[in-house]
Amino acid sequence: MKTTIITSALLLAALAAVPAAHAAASAIAPPGTATLEALLACKAGSNFSEAEAIDALQAAGLARKPGGTFEPETTPVALFGGTVTHADVNVAEGEKSLFVYLNGVDPKRLARTWSVTTVNEHANTEAPSYVKRIDKRHTLHVIAGDDYEGYSAAVKCQITP
Repeated sequence: MKTTIITSALLLAALAAVPAAHAAASAIAPPGTATLEALLACKAGSNFSEAEAIDALQAAGLARKPGGTFEPETTPVALFGGTVTHADVNVAEGEKSLFVYLNGVDPKRLARTWSVTTVNEHANTEAPSYVKRIDKRHTLHVIAGDDYEGYSAAVKCQITP
């Protein structure tokens, strides 16, 4: 009888823990996005090769599509409070860039998060887009999108020699 009561208590405790564990797991960023977020933060002195950028995109759950863009493979990819619609990487002589397009993200809020406050006067966007020169080589862009373009905001890390 005592064993049955202890077993029942353990079973109830285990069942009660399942929803809490599930809720905690759903709040955690998907595996693989940390490297992508770090590359997009465009920190001074940071660098990446084309292979490293592609690995980060794929680890986040984005698959290369014909034409060279990357899109969510099977499930939406959460990043910066929104979802990735597509991404691309460009490594050419003279410039490296990693570009991620997002839905469900307010570009003003995202820009404030990174203290990117300079309005990019050269951006051809209806809403303000922002740019921040991190150092001589690194520039972080937060670009406003619109429904016509199919994304609400984009983030670009640009590195020049």
